[in-house]
Amino acid sequence: MKLDSKAKNKQTSKRHIPLIGTLLACLLIAVLTILSSDSDPNQPYGKIISPIAETTTSTTVSVTAETRNIEPGQYIWLVVDKPGINLCWPKIQIEPDTKFKTIIYEEGKKEPYTLSLYVVHKTINDQWQEWLGDEMFGGLPILPEKRRLDSVRLILGK
Repeated sequence: MKLDSKAKNKQTSKRHIPLIGTLLACLLIAVLTILSSDSDPNQPYGKIISPIAETTTSTTVSVTAETRNIEPGQYIWLVVDKPGINLCWPKIQIEPDTKFKTIIYEEGKKEPYTLSLYVVHKTINDQWQEWLGDEMFGGLPILPEKRRLDSVRLILGK
């Protein structure tokens, strides 16, 4: 039995309907995933651009990073964390809502450390400013994870 051209076109279009439906369902899922994600474009954002994770550094570390959406009364700091001993060493306060380059100095054992970008409130900022001003050498307690905007694990070794 031969099908005429109209019947062939109907069969062909019926085969495309499930494909189009599947594509639309995938598109809908993708859009809903994006819309329901926790990333709020107005939340504080920070990113350490360089050095990249797992880089072996000398005691002089060139850092490039950026921050945005930092609310008034919040302060940005570059900090060296030592998670194994739960201590940190504030290095420098950074101007918020900028892309910046700076140099930090890290001495100590030739071992891994974490360079973190923190957003803190005035009380912590004042404590860290005082700690730097008094040229303290002992570390301070690491802040809660929710204060960390970004971090990279580095290795002191050069």
